[in-house]
Amino acid sequence: MENRLRNYFPLIRERKEVLKEIGESSGLKALFQSWTPERQEEFLDFCTGMKGVKILYDSFFKEIMSPEYTPGRLNHFLSLLLGKKVVIRQVLPNEGGRIADENTLLVTDILVEFEDGSLADVEIQKLGYAFPGERSACYAADLLLRQYKRARDKRNREKGKFSYKDIKNVYVIVLFEKSPVEFHSMEKEYLHKSDWRRG
Repeated sequence: MENRLRNYFPLIRERKEVLKEIGESSGLKALFQSWTPERQEEFLDFCTGMKGVKILYDSFFKEIMSPEYTPGRLNHFLSLLLGKKVVIRQVLPNEGGRIADENTLLVTDILVEFEDGSLADVEIQKLGYAFPGERSACYAADLLLRQYKRARDKRNREKGKFSYKDIKNVYVIVLFEKSPVEFHSMEKEYLHKSDWRRG
């Protein structure tokens, strides 16, 4: 059957063309053969336009929403989610503090600072149960600790007095491909928010 998508997207190739290119390169062939048969089929389906990519796979999401290469796209997305206009000032290193006395680092997916000094962590999760509320709280605590250190160091450089009011907002945004069971009872509710505010 002819792939009609090729009429609109000429870069889409037939399966035999993709397999031929893979077979002509020892590096590509070794990589392709190292995958499971299911992954090989999935890759061929992507290349031939039979299936679309899964946007909530880390690698795809990070490429499409890259704050380094396409900051406007992530700015717009986060502005819609947060209900206010935000502009990314910079991308931060994705390794946070060590969790308690463990040697484990909190490693975030996409971590950005907004123009107002607020921090946002965007997490992409295939399975909702792998990122429960407790884990979100740990990530939020890491962001607050970063804010505290930044505000304290800034005040020290300026020879001023530190105040906890110098700490800006932090946001942990988690996107699930399959949401946790707690959300299943709320049909047609796709955005869930919780917040902690100082008194």
